[in-house]
Amino acid sequence: MSHSRQTKAELLRRIHQQRLDLSVQKREWLYATYRYDRSWIRLVHLRKYLIAGSSLLALYNIRHPSRFIRWTKRAVGILGTLKLIRSTLQSR
Repeated sequence: MSHSRQTKAELLRRIHQQRLDLSVQKREWLYATYRYDRSWIRLVHLRKYLIAGSSLLALYNIRHPSRFIRWTKRAVGILGTLKLIRSTLQSR
């Protein structure tokens, strides 16, 4: 009977240690992901404004498609230039 009590006590100690380890890991995880969580919460709070803004932008683009195409080409060109500059600077 004392052997089963010892094994039970050992199992309870292991469970307690595992809970402590999980608590430490949880704190580390929350610390590591804090910046992303904060950004996500901010994005969720801005959701209704983003929906309204994208709707207005879609309506504007329906009325002026050439402007949309022009700005899209400019944006793609700027992104390509930035990518080229970044890759050039990283290769040095």
